[in-house]
Amino acid sequence: MKGSDRYSIDGVLCHFDGQPLPVTNLSVGGFFAATDRPPAKGLVVALDLALQGREPFPVLATVTWINNGDEPQNNRLPRGFGVKITKIAFQDKLAILNVLKQSDPSRQRSSLRKI
Repeated sequence: MKGSDRYSIDGVLCHFDGQPLPVTNLSVGGFFAATDRPPAKGLVVALDLALQGREPFPVLATVTWINNGDEPQNNRLPRGFGVKITKIAFQDKLAILNVLKQSDPSRQRSSLRKI
């Protein structure tokens, strides 16, 4: 598994600005969160990531791209934003890796835009 491989994992949420947002793809290095109100590209954001069966944990990330409704960069994804994780505890990164390893390989989305 490469760090840039992205997976569609059910039940993953990120909490941003008091709102739980569904994560539509996940990788060890980042993820995409669906929302009608994405933060600005380039903004550093503090998020809590919630994997099924585990307490949410904090991550610091940089917004690397926005998928808006007017001119989406990826028609297969809803409105929202992609982030690159810049700070995460080692055990939390291992938890993401473990979830990805246990996921169905057919749910891999390697053709998505890099996060």
